[in-house]
Amino acid sequence: MNDLDLKMSDYFGDKIKYNEPLNDKVSLKVGGVADYYIEAKTVDDISRAIRFCFENKVPYFVLGGGYNILPADAGFQGMVIKNNANEAIFSASSSEVIVESGISIGRLINLAAGRDLGGLEFMFGIPGTVGGAIYGNAGAFGHEIGDFVKSATILVVVEDRLETRKVDRSWFHFAYRESSLKKESKRYAAKPIILTVTLQLARRRKDEILSMMKECLDKKKKTQPLDESSAGSFFKNPGQTKEMSAGYLIEKVGGKKMKVGGSAVSSKHANFLVNKNNASAKDIQDLAAKIKETVAEKYNVKLEEEIEYIGNW
Repeated sequence: MNDLDLKMSDYFGDKIKYNEPLNDKVSLKVGGVADYYIEAKTVDDISRAIRFCFENKVPYFVLGGGYNILPADAGFQGMVIKNNANEAIFSASSSEVIVESGISIGRLINLAAGRDLGGLEFMFGIPGTVGGAIYGNAGAFGHEIGDFVKSATILVVVEDRLETRKVDRSWFHFAYRESSLKKESKRYAAKPIILTVTLQLARRRKDEILSMMKECLDKKKKTQPLDESSAGSFFKNPGQTKEMSAGYLIEKVGGKKMKVGGSAVSSKHANFLVNKNNASAKDIQDLAAKIKETVAEKYNVKLEEEIEYIGNW
């Protein structure tokens, strides 16, 4: 063990893992190993791990459900913090709920439905965590989760120190599949992290909520490869019409026949890249590059990834 390993061991005890494979922790089933890996059960665990990394200049990445990311074959040189903080506190006097950022979208929607609270049914079937969904302002059927955010508690760097801060919805500057969190993460090594979020839900009968949940899930099953290893929608839609959706453009250039190594474009939805046969992360990255080049040549449209590349590319 080197000095940092020893310091890790002293600080985290047997909770810290070394050279931990990432391919079994992400939906695309690819990626190398993380130098350090820890599972955080509470927001205090997350804060503690990040403070250690910040003070010891260790790169870190907070992993939610493992969707919308593509970890490199060379792995991640630093610490991956798995966010398992999943508590939810419902207000007794309003339609608000305070949730920890690691709660799964499906669990939250089901808990809310049991209290006759709805609004997020359009997200049912979208995998991953609430924190990850807010990070990329996830949505479906013309709705986005950012519309339901009232406030959040975040861990952010302020003048070279970490600070816990409460921010309102305006801080996030939500846009299509974007938030200030995502933009800041591209600029700074010390990424702002959501610890908890307050969401505004709406009073609705449980039977109506369950019906809408089923309807949304059925639509997704018909149009998306939910039974295959993918990261979800790979590219952002460059426009709002069907003809300017990423899936439509990729299909029109023959994308559904494209393959690189063990990766392929889904035959069900062209904006889903799937791990068909033990693909490497590089296979998927090369397939994405091939798609972008082909769409740009034929339509003069620049596709932009919705997914995020992490690790040592």
